[in-house]
Amino acid sequence: MRVKLQEELGLQAPFQDMRHETVLNLVRTATLLSARATQLFRRFDLTEAQFNVLFALKFSKGRITQAELGKRLVVTRASITSVLDKLEAKQLVKRIDVPENRRIHHVELTESGRRLVNDVEPLYRKEVHEVLADLGEAECHTVIGIMERVRERARHLIARNGHASETED
Repeated sequence: MRVKLQEELGLQAPFQDMRHETVLNLVRTATLLSARATQLFRRFDLTEAQFNVLFALKFSKGRITQAELGKRLVVTRASITSVLDKLEAKQLVKRIDVPENRRIHHVELTESGRRLVNDVEPLYRKEVHEVLADLGEAECHTVIGIMERVRERARHLIARNGHASETED
């Protein structure tokens, strides 16, 4: 049985603004998906952010800098530094100095990091399939297309209002 967001949030009156209701649905859905992922990652002593870094590194072609990784994951420099510090302490990633520029570091998986992401990824994909089991492939394409349009519009509005980056510190 589907529960409408109004009921889920315990609101007494119906939403007056469809676009506001849409945004709240997106946020609530993202929160629930994140909570489900957190349950999985906790079993491996990982956070969602840490898994995202390991996953991004696994599928990076060639070397990637810490700054590029932060941009790819849409996180601030401070956030990516903190996540990498924790992953490095767990010996799952290593930062490699770039001799000609002391401010730049390349980041790569260690063998332990590669083994861990290879162990977690199939379980993560299984969870994704389970959560989206009620959607057919065409519906997934529709949702993806809609989300791409929303993100593009949001990026346009951010740029128009003079914000240099989605990941400003």
